[in-house]
Amino acid sequence: MKEIFAQLLERLLAGGDAVLVTLTPDTGRGPRGAGAQMLVGSAGRIAGTVGGGETERAMTDLAVQMLKERRGGMHAHASGEESGTACGGASAYFQYVQSGDPRWTALAARLVAHLEQGGHGWLILRLDGGAPALLGEDRAPLSGEAPADCAPLCSDVCVMRGGCLAVPLRPGERAVIFGAGHCARALAPLLASVGFRVTVFDDREALADAALFPQAERVICGSLECIADRLTLTRDDYVVSMTSTHASDLCVMRQVLDAERAYVGMLGGKGKRAFVAGKLREAGVPQARIDGMRTPVGLDIGAVTPEEIAVSIAAEMVLVRAQNRERAGREKPCTP
Repeated sequence: MKEIFAQLLERLLAGGDAVLVTLTPDTGRGPRGAGAQMLVGSAGRIAGTVGGGETERAMTDLAVQMLKERRGGMHAHASGEESGTACGGASAYFQYVQSGDPRWTALAARLVAHLEQGGHGWLILRLDGGAPALLGEDRAPLSGEAPADCAPLCSDVCVMRGGCLAVPLRPGERAVIFGAGHCARALAPLLASVGFRVTVFDDREALADAALFPQAERVICGSLECIADRLTLTRDDYVVSMTSTHASDLCVMRQVLDAERAYVGMLGGKGKRAFVAGKLREAGVPQARIDGMRTPVGLDIGAVTPEEIAVSIAAEMVLVRAQNRERAGREKPCTP
């Protein structure tokens, strides 16, 4: 969502109109679920996706036409057996956004800033084309005016009721990389490109340099023995340890595995895993958490170079993220 609204803001400031396409809760079974968005300009899709393929092409063409006519509205696109595609049809709301509307410019700027800060909340679209609103986690408006009764709209999933379409803001899961060597420099931009908010942590000042990690949200130089002094880990974090020594990785794992995490991986082979696992058991770390430590980290694709290793790790993290989201009821992907 951040990229979509960053592009929208840039377009509005340049004097260009756009159409924001949002899949609604009554959409059919497809690659993207309710709340998925796509931004369309006069030349076609600018950012985001509603699933690709024939459905996205048809919706893009319709959005371009609506842009010419300076209008929005609801539209259902039939697919499946009717069009020969594997997934069901899709229903979407097309929001016409005019460049001269200061309410949209203000909302786009505030939404981008809010997501950059890791904020949660809801984007409220009025189905009559009226002014949008951005609500914070406490349901208070950050931009625009909240609906009279916004409580039913503030859900973990996309909701459509009372003439409004509410899309939950998901700033992206945080990936924390311990170690700032060659593999980390290959991994960080790859994770950022697939929607993770990246933090890099290293105890070497020469490597913990923000200039080496331009896509990272934070680059921290601090002691690996006292991570909590500089960074608070949460149960939703995706953690990868790829420090320079076995001892440093062990130090990181002792602290990371003190609680549940969404994902924990450590660079290294079976010998390193045996060493670290043995020391963790001696330190009283629960066996279940040790078993959940992914070492060797990444999918087994025969990776050798830092770039290949980064691909294998990113692929595994994307897979685990999709599984975690599906368990939480946030996404139900369709595999053709």
